[in-house]
Amino acid sequence: MDADFPPFAMVDLYFGDRNAALTIMSRGKRFHVFFIAEDLCGPQGDETLVQTFLGFKNSMDDDPYAMEALEEWMLKPCVLYMNQLAPPIPRVEPPSLAEYFNPETFFLKLANREGRLEAIRCPDDPSVTHSLTPRVSMSDPTVSEAISKGVPCIPALQLVAILKPDAYEADYDLIPNTVRAIGRDTQFHFKGAFEQHSFRRELDTLLRFRGDSFFDDLPVSRLGGLVTWDDGRSIMGLLVEYIHGSETLGCAAEDASKAEREKWAQQIRATVKKLHDANITWGDVKPDNILIDADGDAWVIDFGGGCAEGWVDRDLEGTKEGDLQGLSSLENFLGIKAIGHEAPET
Repeated sequence: MDADFPPFAMVDLYFGDRNAALTIMSRGKRFHVFFIAEDLCGPQGDETLVQTFLGFKNSMDDDPYAMEALEEWMLKPCVLYMNQLAPPIPRVEPPSLAEYFNPETFFLKLANREGRLEAIRCPDDPSVTHSLTPRVSMSDPTVSEAISKGVPCIPALQLVAILKPDAYEADYDLIPNTVRAIGRDTQFHFKGAFEQHSFRRELDTLLRFRGDSFFDDLPVSRLGGLVTWDDGRSIMGLLVEYIHGSETLGCAAEDASKAEREKWAQQIRATVKKLHDANITWGDVKPDNILIDADGDAWVIDFGGGCAEGWVDRDLEGTKEGDLQGLSSLENFLGIKAIGHEAPET
């Protein structure tokens, strides 16, 4: 990235056939930068800028740097606005969840000006702001059930991001993943309610783990609480208990022995079997959703559903068959011989 850019962290990037939108955080301010192809055409119908965009888009599958190049291309005309609207202010403390997800937001449209990109400030678009804000109503049946069962509710203002002592300035603008309550040391993994179906699916599963002794010894995600907005009517997301000293399977496997990899495969398989016995599907089998703890044991996490390409076929998403296919993919990833799996009951 160009050294002249202010520090920032990407929040979201969308690109269609002839349009794109990029949302970033910079110094605690949010910028939404967008365009449609017609905005990029010159007065004589010159599509040079359009073709530049399409070149980035068409390179995404083959060039690992194409996305970063597209970001830089879109943001370069915005640097003046970024410096004016988000001036450098020394960071003293990481943001609270309430501060992070309710920042001042600026909208910038890209357009063609004499053959070059220009950023033009636009009025706010509440629909875009709403889509960037994790929120689900407290009256949602799954949320109501959680509250009725005594799941702790913690205000977003009281939860702050945890950053490393040597954090860079741009790290303050990353979506907070690990948080703690102000004045307390207990850490949690934060999961925002961006997609309501996924949020409900995970909360429902975590409630089952919390309320049934059948799962007491199962190495899976555990619900730590709900995060509330200050309106008293909505939930920002949920908290998952933090597994200290852990790393993802993908990282752990790099230096692991064959015996360790075989152990992890056995543990993951045993966990999934117990989930299936309780009629619960994991739903998103991949190395990033397995943690290896400080004792070298494997934990299954993330029950929001989904399907990662290359691990489970799309038509098996959310099924026991998909979980079993994912387990076989994991065994291949770990470089061990697949032992096989029982077919799910019909």
